[in-house]
This record gives sequence, structure tokens and C-alpha cells, in this order.
Amino acid sequence: MILSDDELLARIRNGAPDDFAEIIRRHQSQVFAILHRFERDAHRIEDLAQETFVKAWRSLDRFDSRVPFQHWLSRIAMNVALDHLRKQKRSRQEIGFDDLGEDALDWLRADEADRPLDSGQAHELLEAAMRELSPAERLVITLQEIEGRSVKEISALTGSSEVAVRVRAMRARAKLRKALEQLEHDANE
Repeated sequence: MILSDDELLARIRNGAPDDFAEIIRRHQSQVFAILHRFERDAHRIEDLAQETFVKAWRSLDRFDSRVPFQHWLSRIAMNVALDHLRKQKRSRQEIGFDDLGEDALDWLRADEADRPLDSGQAHELLEAAMRELSPAERLVITLQEIEGRSVKEISALTGSSEVAVRVRAMRARAKLRKALEQLEHDANE
């Protein structure tokens, strides 16, 4: 007999902690997918996923069963990702323009009509521009533009109001545009 998440959680709360392994097995691909949107290093993703499940384990007594467990766990994963981005922003080294790679530099220096851009180059440029965003702005842009989530969904995941999500997204887009223009300007000097 396959138990639902709610039934498994009730068993865990009643003294069957080993059942949490089944919760992990069921939801690990979802957690990894969320974290992969904010980190590309597989080892870091594994560490962040472990942190997510540890936080969920420690917070099980605060889980409100009126909310689907999957949504609650997604929110924990999002918060872990946001904390990770904040730590990265504090400890990041400034990346020199030359570190973007010669292909990206050539693309920026080329006339607009002569700009063949492959996905790797586009990724490098986007990553460089995304570093200019705050962790909260990066989170909203990733959820909205890459994952295609609605403002309402982002609000539910982040705990921010819908107005705050819209404002943050608007500011993030403006910062991205400015960062990309600055990259182009620097390349042309």
C-alpha cells in the first residue's frame, strides 16, 4: 500500500523517523530542479538539497497540513537558494571583463548585424549581467522569465506581496538592461 505524504508525515511525527527517507525519495527531483535554477555546480546542488531536507525535517512540527507538503518543501528550497545567493553575493570576487571569454568579448565588439551568438556565449553574458542583481531580484527574474511562473505563484513561493514581486521584477529587468549595456560599452572602449 502506497501512503500519501500526509500519512507518511503523520507516521514520522508518531515515531517512525525512517519514513522520512521516502519523503526525500519522492521529492528529491523537485528540490534538485528548483536548486538547479540558481546553482549549476552539482556538488553544491547536492549540499543545498541536503540543507533543504534537513530544514524540512527540523521544521516538521510547524508544517500546516492544510498546505500541500510539496508547496511547503518548495518554499524551503527557494529560501535555501536565496540564502545561497546572498552568501555568494557577499563573498563573490569581481569578475574581470576578460574573464568572460574571448567569444563573448568578440560578440560584444561586433556590429549588431554581425553578432552570431551561440547559447554558451549568451549564457556567459547573462550570468555576468545577473551578478549585478540582488539575490531577491535574481530569484524573481529566474522564477518569472526562466520558469514562466505567474506573479501570484512567485508571491506564494517567496512570501512577498504581488505588488512587491512586480516592482522587484521591473527593477531587475532595468538593472539587467543597464548591465548588458555597460558590458557592451566596456567592450567597445
